Amino acid sequence: MKKNYVKIIVIIGVLLISAFALNTILGKEKSVAPKVVNGVLDLGNYEFNGAEPVEMNGEWEFVPNKLLNSEEFDKQQSSLVQVPSLWTKYELDGEEIPKYTSGTYRLRILLNDPTEVLGIKTTNIRMSNAIYIDGKLLGKSGIPAENSTYTPHNTPYVSYFSPNEDEVELIVHVANFDYASGGGILGSILIGDQNSIGKLRDSSLAYDWITIAAFSTMFIYFLGTYLHARIGMEQLFFSLFCFANVLYAISHGEKVFLQLFPSTPYALFERFQSLSSIWIGLFMLCFFHTSLKQLANKGIVKFLYVVGILLTGSALLPVKMNSGFQIYYSLYIFIILVYILYLQIIAISKKAVGASYLIFSTITIFIYFTVGTLNVMTNYALNIIPPLFPFICLTMLSLYISHRFMDSFLKKEELSKALLRVDKLKDEFLAKTSHEFRTPLHGIIAISQSMLEDRKSTLKVEEEEKMGLIVGTAQRLSNLVNDILDFSKLKEGDLSVNISPVDLYAITHVVVETFTYMIDKDVKIVNHIQRGQFVMADEERLRQILYNLIDNAVKYTIRGQVEINCYEQEENLVIEVIDTGIGVAPENLKHVFEPFRQYSNSSGGTGLGLSVTKELVHIQGGTITVDSTVNKGTTFSVTLPKATSLKEAMQHPFSISMPYIVENKERKKVIIADDDHVNLKVLIDMLMAEDYFIIAVDSGKAVLEQMKKHTDVDLVILDIMMPEVSGYEVCLQLRKSYLPSELPILMLTAAVRPEDMVAAFQSGANDFLHKPFDTSELKTRIRNLLLMKESSENAVKMEVAFLQAQIKPHFIYNVLNSILSLSYLDLDKARAMITDFANFMRGSFSFENTHSSVPLEKELSLIQSYVNIHRTRFPEQLVWQVQMDDSLHCLIPPLLLQPIVENAIVHGLKMKDGQGTVRLIVKRENDRIVFRITDNGLGMSEQRLQQIWNVEKEKGQGVGLQNIEKRLKYFEDASIQITSEEHKGTTVEIRFPLIQSEKGGR
Repeated sequence: MKKNYVKIIVIIGVLLISAFALNTILGKEKSVAPKVVNGVLDLGNYEFNGAEPVEMNGEWEFVPNKLLNSEEFDKQQSSLVQVPSLWTKYELDGEEIPKYTSGTYRLRILLNDPTEVLGIKTTNIRMSNAIYIDGKLLGKSGIPAENSTYTPHNTPYVSYFSPNEDEVELIVHVANFDYASGGGILGSILIGDQNSIGKLRDSSLAYDWITIAAFSTMFIYFLGTYLHARIGMEQLFFSLFCFANVLYAISHGEKVFLQLFPSTPYALFERFQSLSSIWIGLFMLCFFHTSLKQLANKGIVKFLYVVGILLTGSALLPVKMNSGFQIYYSLYIFIILVYILYLQIIAISKKAVGASYLIFSTITIFIYFTVGTLNVMTNYALNIIPPLFPFICLTMLSLYISHRFMDSFLKKEELSKALLRVDKLKDEFLAKTSHEFRTPLHGIIAISQSMLEDRKSTLKVEEEEKMGLIVGTAQRLSNLVNDILDFSKLKEGDLSVNISPVDLYAITHVVVETFTYMIDKDVKIVNHIQRGQFVMADEERLRQILYNLIDNAVKYTIRGQVEINCYEQEENLVIEVIDTGIGVAPENLKHVFEPFRQYSNSSGGTGLGLSVTKELVHIQGGTITVDSTVNKGTTFSVTLPKATSLKEAMQHPFSISMPYIVENKERKKVIIADDDHVNLKVLIDMLMAEDYFIIAVDSGKAVLEQMKKHTDVDLVILDIMMPEVSGYEVCLQLRKSYLPSELPILMLTAAVRPEDMVAAFQSGANDFLHKPFDTSELKTRIRNLLLMKESSENAVKMEVAFLQAQIKPHFIYNVLNSILSLSYLDLDKARAMITDFANFMRGSFSFENTHSSVPLEKELSLIQSYVNIHRTRFPEQLVWQVQMDDSLHCLIPPLLLQPIVENAIVHGLKMKDGQGTVRLIVKRENDRIVFRITDNGLGMSEQRLQQIWNVEKEKGQGVGLQNIEKRLKYFEDASIQITSEEHKGTTVEIRFPLIQSEKGGR
């Protein structure tokens, strides 16, 4: 019982201390300034120069229910009222002013120096206002009106004016038809010279921005910490508490939010204000309940949670309703503060970790809450308290969290040391027992297989299945034992390597490409290693060495570059990784390869990277050295045996002549590339079973060469590690000409790092598969990629079909009108136009448009029909010319020429004075056919032409130029080129391989 009394006394004491501190701040004496008496503010003897702005508080003249100008105000019976205050507190002729109404305030100001530029600053005039000086509008927030048609927008502002006379008249129009507690001038209106008003405005904004910056920083920091580790819910709730304070700071005081987004509806902004108040209390409760969960009463916390959620819902109600809950929002936060203070006192009494910091934070929160409440309810400004209060609060709460985490970290560190000891014993036990398992397991497998083979003829089906199950299970267990032994060897440093000639350029290029997608700072990696450099090493282990060294260089380089060089030294190659980082002190240089060794400038990690790298170099018969200068950089040099010749580096234990082509016409065409001919043979056999057209090569350069010869390839399967040109380079080159949907690329690699996968996708690959791969999985992925490409091709074909099918309604309407008119004037022309229109419509809707090719004659017939229609409608506008060899018969993609001719007629000759000419020239050049469409229209500038081309590509409509370009990619040496000159015309030239039709021949 005694303890409860002590806790209550402490709570009361803390609140009294807070109240005393707040009273000291709010009760600070201000310099004596004139007051408004009988509607007059006498500043005749007041010098503004260097003085603080004057609060125009006192007796103002007031007329309710009307918004009046000076002359109208004089005709009305006015009353003297106290400003600042709510107008619901006024009693005029024994009657109270209603909450929802409008009114006019007037004040006469007597000045000392009428030539001085003065300023006026508002604080809180609810809910909209307009201020007039001598009848001229000085400033406003919202649009006041005498009824609910007004526009609410209660934002503080500053305006300046030059009085020019000793007396000025100040009229304030105020309207409120939303806020439940009523309207009026709630905050002081201040007047001062230009300098003092400006300083006041700047200090108010500075206070708001300091508060916003302080809480935003902590919000980002603790939210990032929580998202990174996903431990400690108190970090999440503390970050949300800081976020709620940011919302409160930008929506109160000078209302920075409305200055940044002035078009925000005030009804939405008012809900924003209410939510920020509620969330401060709710997230503060969440934070302290999570931090002090063992001390909290579940029933009380649950009740406060429910109330907080209900109040959050009430904040979303219309302004007339939720503004009536303001007092309950404040009461809710006050109750939470008292309950939190109670929890803190219990925590201190039980010597909880870091609890001593909480009392100070609670005092600052209480003071800040009280001032915030007074700001909403009365005439106190938020910046009346020093800007240090947010920092004090955040500092105390941050120290509390840090103390708790440090204590938790130390405990975990002790547990980690114990776990490491246990882990070491576990590894030793695992290695020994696994080694002992191998002999009996091999015995079980051998005996089982022997019984199965010797007695297979005498065994029943069920017995044979069971024996097969025993063999399979024993083999799986044997594989598991081998994996455990390999793991133990890895930890003991007993690694086996497969030494073979390795292309140093290719492997370095792949590692550098991987890092280009990982680096997030100003560090450039430069690979100076030339093609044709080969070393004797284990490919995967050498890759691991380079990765560790480059990663270490990047880690300790703030800005600059990392260079990779190599040079010959007798029978060896020396690989250098040079950085411009912070370097290593001379006394630490000899320890850099020691395990678990870290220094004061360490950027994290376990300190094992360089130790592992050294062991990997040594087991491959090489050496590694380091040279470093503090603040200048570090150089790691790896020496490995050089491959004796290029022939040695390129030799294969199993060889296939390259390129290896398996023709299978009318089937999907696949290019596969791998520098290992054994792997290539496996891929070839697998794809042959699926009836693909196969092109197999063993280098990246060969892939690019084959793509030039076979432009209709459906899929490319690339190994990342290939000599001269890596898979990444090939992929990047292909993506310059083909979209992922046009040419799917599947990458294969033995590397298992996640960075490799990221680099593959960044370079343009559609899919990624690790070696060794499962055959069924690879087949499935190939089918899916081919289906994706087929869907893309179908979409392009359907675009061609719709290109003419999507005829604009006004075109049909105009043609029909022309036919109707000609039927009265020239029946023969009308019949001819009907025939051309029918041919054009039939060609537009023909399903042949989805075919890969049509005869040139059909395309020209469709063009001629369109031209005839246009010339019949506009006989004086168009001259159509065709130049073509009559003996030329070939196949072309459907609708290759018609859209360009139509575009030349509709757009090229548009707005041209007089007769225009469109010419189509068709000629043969060796094994290609050239189409040239020219017009003498208005033409375009080069910039305009490029803009049209880019817009079509960005919109991705696939119609017109973009569609034609897509389809031309599938034909070797096909191209489209557009040239145009303003006021002279446009020329479109298409070059296409000559494909003979049945009528023609060579």
